[in-house]
Amino acid sequence: MALHQLVRSIRPAPLGAATARLLGLTKRRVLETQQGIFYVNPCTRLGTDLLTGVYEPEMVQVLHRHLHAGATFIDLGANEGYFTVIGSKLVGPGGSVIAIEPQSRLQPIIQENLYLNSCFNVRVLRTVIAERTGEFSLSLTSDLNTGGSSIANGRPVRARTETIRGVSLADFLTKAAISHCDLMKVDIEGAEYDVFMNAGDVLRQHTIRRIALEIHNSTLERRGLSGQDLHRFILDCGYALDDSLGTWVYTANSERKCND
Repeated sequence: MALHQLVRSIRPAPLGAATARLLGLTKRRVLETQQGIFYVNPCTRLGTDLLTGVYEPEMVQVLHRHLHAGATFIDLGANEGYFTVIGSKLVGPGGSVIAIEPQSRLQPIIQENLYLNSCFNVRVLRTVIAERTGEFSLSLTSDLNTGGSSIANGRPVRARTETIRGVSLADFLTKAAISHCDLMKVDIEGAEYDVFMNAGDVLRQHTIRRIALEIHNSTLERRGLSGQDLHRFILDCGYALDDSLGTWVYTANSERKCND
């Protein structure tokens, strides 16, 4: 285990990934966990965390608190589908899950994880949610940190890229025929600012009841943007912040009143 963690710490990251491959450490394996069965690379953060315990336990708690049978869950920035699988189990056959992940290299991994867990209520979309509908350049991080890939600026110009079609949040909800979403988990490496600052109408309609949002302040600062501005904007659109589980969850005020 220590060796897997060590190669992940090598910088630059592509050198760490190459070292891990050279040592034969990146062979994927199937792990059975309390959250489900996952096909993981043991050198990634997801892999090492699942080998020793739980990956992002705070977010796991958020899903358990806010998802229920029949609910609708959107996993924006699904990566390998870990939270997609957990959400699928929680909403059950009467619920609906949409996993949004643009990286072509992760599509077979997500599908394998869905198969291993018999998740038949999930739609996987290879796209990005962005400030507008159009084409974007997706900067790819190393294979040991695929979760760091993003369309947001701030990545080195030498980073590998792939072109991906993106849609605005409003267009996505319309095309996917989503009239309400009980929980949207958002982890998109700085692009969250562009998505929500250009979706005021959607936010004010409270179509999305709760947003579990990771604001990547360091990425935003490199772009000359402020995570606090985004935070205040979401509040101004009629949401309240709940950070009792350690993850920022914005709840539509109308929903809070119903649950009080």
